[in-house]
Amino acid sequence: MPSFFYTDMFATKGIEYLLIISFFLMFVPFYSYLKEVEGPLFSLSKVRLPRGVFFDKTHTWAYLKTAGQVQVGIDDFLAALTGPVSLQLHKASGENIERGDHLATLMSKGKSLRVYSPVTGTLNSINKKALHKFSKRTSNDFTENWLFDMAPKRWDVEKAMLIIGEKAQDWIQQEQARLRDVLAFAERKYDLTAQPILLQEGGEIENKVLEALSPEIWEEFQSEFIDAAK
Repeated sequence: MPSFFYTDMFATKGIEYLLIISFFLMFVPFYSYLKEVEGPLFSLSKVRLPRGVFFDKTHTWAYLKTAGQVQVGIDDFLAALTGPVSLQLHKASGENIERGDHLATLMSKGKSLRVYSPVTGTLNSINKKALHKFSKRTSNDFTENWLFDMAPKRWDVEKAMLIIGEKAQDWIQQEQARLRDVLAFAERKYDLTAQPILLQEGGEIENKVLEALSPEIWEEFQSEFIDAAK
């Protein structure tokens, strides 16, 4: 005589629920990873200039948070030009920083660019998460890419030296046009037969154009677009 087995349907449902919950717990960090590494790369044609963010002509930015603290980062224009880089910091938490102080250095295969502070203040913290992922060139929410958090000392005075809104739009368009001239001059000045300046269809400058260019041209860029604006 055949045997019959009774299965508690509600007990098996519990196992199914546990499996579903486990799947979602595993999916959340995986989705975050995809969001970071598969987002669109920074592009010279789509430089972000969000409302409420102040930009310095050395290609850094400052954002005043509601608590009166200022986040500082590197703008999309600079990020789009360099390609993957490592970041060397020159300041530590607790240090007093003057506007124009050397904060960090972007480095790539023996080439480098110096980055300066857009504001004066005390450095409270460093965004180690952003530093760890800096070379991945993520394009999440703009202010997630902040590098330094500072307590400003002369914000009311120094914010007048920064640019925002329509003025920032006009400035970045001028920077893109000037970049073409500077690179064309560098192409004539240095022997670039082995590393031509790449243009996209329509004559636009290729993203990550500095990545393949010589240390001399990085220095030209440093002088013309960063140091000259201090």
